[in-house]
This record gives sequence, C-alpha cells and structure tokens, in this order.
Amino acid sequence: MQAGYVLNSAQQTPISSEREQYLLMAYPRFADAAVLPIEIAVFEATEQMEETIIRWMHRIISNKEQFSIQIEQQIDDATGRLQVRIVDTTPFQQLAKQLNVVSQYISSYQCKEIYFSVRPYLRINQPCFAALFTITELVLMRKRYAQDDYRQVNVFGLKP
Repeated sequence: MQAGYVLNSAQQTPISSEREQYLLMAYPRFADAAVLPIEIAVFEATEQMEETIIRWMHRIISNKEQFSIQIEQQIDDATGRLQVRIVDTTPFQQLAKQLNVVSQYISSYQCKEIYFSVRPYLRINQPCFAALFTITELVLMRKRYAQDDYRQVNVFGLKP
C-alpha cells in the first residue's frame, strides 16, 4: 500500500533556475505500522541560505515536544469517496506560527514565503483505519529540479 499526506501539487512553488525546492515533512510512528509521510511545508531558497534556515529551524523545532495526531475515515458527501483526515490540526498550526520567522527570512531574499499546509490531505489507494500517530521528528528535504527526487537535508528531533 502506498500512502502519504501530501500538499496539493497546484500549491507547490515551481522551482526557478537559481533556487532549490525544500520540503518539511513529519513522519508519524504507530507501533510497527508503515510510516506515512506528512508534507507540511514547501518553499524555495538558495543553497547559500540553507545553513541559516537549518539553524533557525533546529532552534525552533528542537524546543517543540512530540505530539500525537489522530486520523479518521469519512465519506465525502459530494463525491461519495472515502477520505482520510487529520482530526485536530492544532499542532501543525502552531508549528506554522513558530516557523513564520524562517518564512520572513526567506522572503527577505526575494523568495516566496513558506507555504504551510495546516490541513494536509491523504493520498491513499486503499482504505485505512482510524489511528493515533506520534510525531517524533521532522525531516527537511530538497531537490534542485522539478523532475528530481527529494533528498534528505536534515532531521529535527522533537523533545520526548
């Protein structure tokens, strides 16, 4: 089964020639279950900005405690299709607010501010069950060109 919480691709920033696209992801843990990556923010920046961005993100994220999220299934009334949603998105909203200073730094270099998805949706091929997941780390990834795969840049652990 392939699954993952993803940003709407129409909302992702196209990569310009001198910039790279970054993606901040959360990896929920649930016993021995497969990991479902949640894409929570996307932005563009130059490689020269990366060290400062990582330092600021580390300072902010390392002070944040691990948190749990609950997902549940529901039927979309309009389409009749099965959807999976995050019940309480408050932790993502708080993270977006805390990382706003990084977004301002990025925009000061004529890059678009960070696009935060505080209500990520689930892309999944099969039904899943309601479950409670713990977020223990956030991962920063980057790619140079649209057709490239993301590669890991840094892992930010949350406080236990």
